[in-house]
Amino acid sequence: MLTKLSVSNFAIIDNLQLQFQRGLTIITGETGAGKSILLGALRLILGERADLKQLNNQEKKCVIEAHFDVSKLELEKFFEENDLDYEPQSILRRELLPSGKSRAFVNDTPVTLHILQELSGNLIDIHSQFNTANLLEQDYQLNILDGYAGQIQQVKNYQSLYSSRAEKNSFLSKLRAELDQASKESDYKNFLWQELDQAQLKADEWNELEKEQKELQNVDEIQTVLAEIQLKLDTPEFGILSQLHELSTQINKISGLNSDLEDFSQRIQSTKIELDDIQKEISFKIERLEANPERLNLINDRMDLIQSLLSKHRVTSVEELIAIQHQLESENSNLQELEQKIEQVEKDIQKLDKDLNQFASEISKQRKSVIPAIEKEVVQSLSKLGMENSVLKIDLKSTAKLNSFGMDHVEFLFSANKGSTPKSIEKNVSGGERSRLMLAIKKLMAGKMELPTLILDEIDTGVSGKVANEVGNLMKEMAEELQLISITHLPQVAAKASHHFKVQKKEVDGVTTTQVFPLTEEDRTLEIAELLSGSNITETAINQAKELMNS
Repeated sequence: MLTKLSVSNFAIIDNLQLQFQRGLTIITGETGAGKSILLGALRLILGERADLKQLNNQEKKCVIEAHFDVSKLELEKFFEENDLDYEPQSILRRELLPSGKSRAFVNDTPVTLHILQELSGNLIDIHSQFNTANLLEQDYQLNILDGYAGQIQQVKNYQSLYSSRAEKNSFLSKLRAELDQASKESDYKNFLWQELDQAQLKADEWNELEKEQKELQNVDEIQTVLAEIQLKLDTPEFGILSQLHELSTQINKISGLNSDLEDFSQRIQSTKIELDDIQKEISFKIERLEANPERLNLINDRMDLIQSLLSKHRVTSVEELIAIQHQLESENSNLQELEQKIEQVEKDIQKLDKDLNQFASEISKQRKSVIPAIEKEVVQSLSKLGMENSVLKIDLKSTAKLNSFGMDHVEFLFSANKGSTPKSIEKNVSGGERSRLMLAIKKLMAGKMELPTLILDEIDTGVSGKVANEVGNLMKEMAEELQLISITHLPQVAAKASHHFKVQKKEVDGVTTTQVFPLTEEDRTLEIAELLSGSNITETAINQAKELMNS
């Protein structure tokens, strides 16, 4: 509910403060007084495009601020999703700067126009004779059926499931794309993995292969050198070991004479032992060492294989090749996991489809059940509004596929004239007829669901007399269920007001400004009398005004 509206520096409004209450609020004023300017300010709160020309004083900013009681509109989730502070009494503000920039705020938090539009759309509903386009929209017409059937929350629950399915489908498409890409690469990656797996790589084998390769490539030279060393070490009498034995025998004879000589003896003995050990190992090595072309070929082939793998994978070590092998093995495992994940998501979607179909069937059943009552009530209201021959037919058909509102397609078919076949509202209803049809539908819904503040901009244009009185009665009934603000020129409608504002132009110091002020009971009588008789208010007009107000 709109509780307060502040407007400063907008068009010819200098500064304006208005307090609003529940019930029927009427706004009257002469043509050109500024009623449309007031609506223009509210439309900025609805997120409509701002224009620098709307500034009264081009050097000051324009500020429009609307206070709303949102405690009964269940908007907590919207505030949470958009990272806004929820307040039962929330403030929407729009600022237009002299630079031409526009800013929007919700509870002093800057927001985009999109968020402002989405939120304010739940708070204010402005209708004029030429602004009833949403009556033609599928979602609006289905919302009428659901509101009357009392299943708005069920539809929201359905839509939540529907959104989940859409997310699952999107996720499934992404997974399938990943699988498709992975599958295209999998054959080649599997070939690479098999190639590395068959190679049976070992982390430190390259150094061992390189060592053995050098030995086999130089076996003759190694044998020759080792044989010469063995000969010099172990030739009888003249070999190094024989001479060291003789030296050791000689030094032992005098080693007991002092400690230095004993040390010499021990060192010679140690050298003899070490060289003797070397000689034995050389002998063993010579025995084992032999030319082996087949083994050399195997080693060369092995090293060529490893080198080709290093080159292929653009790495420099066997350890890196082993890491690549493990990575390829992991990716192959990920491919299997991807296939399993796709299978699970497909099962989830099948379950959602089953639940959605059941949910949609129940929603559709409820919609069908309320159609006769809606048709009857709307036609009854239209009859009171001077359209006695109206016919409303609601055509509800099942769709082949689920949509965001279930599995229904609806079309409101209407005829205002006796004997005419009901046709689509878009093709068969004039602007005035459409506005009254919208009014009848709003009346229908007012008692069924919590509607936002409804503002009617001269929606009663073109009616008079008894019909005008019925329009006023209809608005008064609607205002028992919601806050209704109506701009009108009809005294019959104005007389039904719970609250009444007058819009008036005034000239102050040569500057024309629009002012809006609440009317007392006496002021209301004079205003309604003026609507009846013009600026020359007669006693008869005053009495008629009182009669209208008391009726």
